[in-house]
Amino acid sequence: TFLLIQETNCFFVPSAPLLRRPAPRVAPAIRMPRMMAAPGVAGAGAVSERVQEFLSSIPGNSLRGLEAADRAWSRVKSDEFTKKPEKPAVVEHTGRSDRSVPDERKFDVVVCGGTLGIFIAAALAVKGIRVAVVEQGKLVGREQEWNISRKELQVLVDLQVLKPEELAAIIVTEYSPQRVGFSNGKEDYVLDTINGVLNLGVDPLALIARVKDCFLRHGGVLMEEKAFEQADVYEDGVLVSCKGRRGTRNVARGAGGDAAFDDEQEEEQENILLSGKLMLDAMGNFSPVMRQARNYEKPQGVCMVVGSCARGDWVDNSFGDLIYSFTPIRGDRQYFWEAFPSQDLYGSKEESRTTYMFTYVDADKERPSFAEMYDDYLDLLPKYSGARGKQGQVPDLSTIKASRALFGFFPSYTSSPIPVMFDRVIQVGDSSGLQSPLSFGGFGSLLRHLKRTTDSITEALGADITDKETLSLMQPYLPSLSSMWLFQKAMSVEVGKQVWDEHIINKVLMSNFKTMSKLGEDVMMPFLQDVIQPRGLFATIAGMSVLDPLLVPPLLLWVGPQPVIEWTRHFLALVLYSFLFSLSQALDPLLQENLDPRTRFIWRRRMEAWKYGSGEDY
Repeated sequence: TFLLIQETNCFFVPSAPLLRRPAPRVAPAIRMPRMMAAPGVAGAGAVSERVQEFLSSIPGNSLRGLEAADRAWSRVKSDEFTKKPEKPAVVEHTGRSDRSVPDERKFDVVVCGGTLGIFIAAALAVKGIRVAVVEQGKLVGREQEWNISRKELQVLVDLQVLKPEELAAIIVTEYSPQRVGFSNGKEDYVLDTINGVLNLGVDPLALIARVKDCFLRHGGVLMEEKAFEQADVYEDGVLVSCKGRRGTRNVARGAGGDAAFDDEQEEEQENILLSGKLMLDAMGNFSPVMRQARNYEKPQGVCMVVGSCARGDWVDNSFGDLIYSFTPIRGDRQYFWEAFPSQDLYGSKEESRTTYMFTYVDADKERPSFAEMYDDYLDLLPKYSGARGKQGQVPDLSTIKASRALFGFFPSYTSSPIPVMFDRVIQVGDSSGLQSPLSFGGFGSLLRHLKRTTDSITEALGADITDKETLSLMQPYLPSLSSMWLFQKAMSVEVGKQVWDEHIINKVLMSNFKTMSKLGEDVMMPFLQDVIQPRGLFATIAGMSVLDPLLVPPLLLWVGPQPVIEWTRHFLALVLYSFLFSLSQALDPLLQENLDPRTRFIWRRRMEAWKYGSGEDY
């Protein structure tokens, strides 16, 4: 599910006057409902009776999914997560391989991970590149819509992956306007004139089916129910070992699918060996290849999300919420909300609405379970104005008609995007770290970088570029991305942190959006679509400093001096990249014709780094 914050950077520097420092105030305690341990579930959080009753009313087995999500989340928070496995995901060898691979299993590119990898694979296949996609389950989309902006979808037509009529067919909801809103305890601020941001809902089942069809029509080879085992890198190629699986459910594993946290045992079959010139790791946020490349470190940031898709007289789909916060800091977290129209999963003619509640945290062991957070969601849902009917109806938990429960977490790392750490092996999609630390997943980021990624791979194959040093130019330092970490820091609450003002985050968000609204769409819209530009960022900071100068002292207190110093370095790099991109545009026509393929690859990747690193791709 790709929510505003996947595409948004409207950010935020906490505020409160500090000329006289008041005594620290403890954030309001979260009401503790009666909790029950999930029977026979090791590592799962205690589940309240309210959550059990609500999830039990939904078709399927949502309670089991919640328990599995909590087991996965508990592991990420534990020390076990940082232990190296006995068998590495990637092994680098000297010399050429002496292992035999049949011709039908030799490819230019082997893509591991199909949910997002199929988009890159299809774009490459259209170019005439021989590609295989390895997917551990069935390659199907999830049933809940993905939200995206029309501009980002257009790249699928531009790259001839979809025809215009096919693109139109997979759009199932469209709405306007979108709201942002915040409450600081004294004032409620709502901006409800935003249009064209994440206002499309696409059907992932139909989308992936059509992209898969394009891939197969252009000669791509799809290997479903084949789990990645290991990549062996040699001088003459990469060998990818996969283990066949039988008994996988025909539901989506990636991108929030029903089997995303599925831990049922499956029958294993024989090993399969594929050969490629390059391997693309599209296995997601916890890819074994990515984990090895990051030396098994914990993520520095995590976005926790819970929600539901439901019907009732409280549904008003005449608008959607991009980001909305109406509560103060609760314990060690600030909750944000999003809401938008959705299709009912069971064909009901009643209007259906998806509501999410999310928060930014780290992987501290004291962070809440999903069971606890879901109880907070049910407690606050009737109070949320984005879940209110046209006559003021509010959701009644005892009668609400929910068709789906949603929960998930999305990790992020300060060292992103991750450089290419192995010859011939490139991270793409979520495993690359190209998505914002404020994101709910990488679909929007993948589409934004899709042409750049496929062009780079095509040129690398043509110039026989396989070394990690040169391939790392595809994953460059991007100050536009790195500068977002201050915003994530400002929107989160450290475990045990003294909270001097429980409304501090919402005060800054309110000031931030008021300032951007005054500055106009040229500043507002790039922020809302996950693009940081030096002009807009400088104008927003300057505007906030003039309109609300008391924000500066609390910013330093809340975020701390070190993150601000780091952010300043990224901002200066943002300005430099903008200048270098402008200069490179003037030089490019003079250089292109006189460069050999390898040097041309390096030059173009530098230009792209300056372009995307300064937000000039908007």
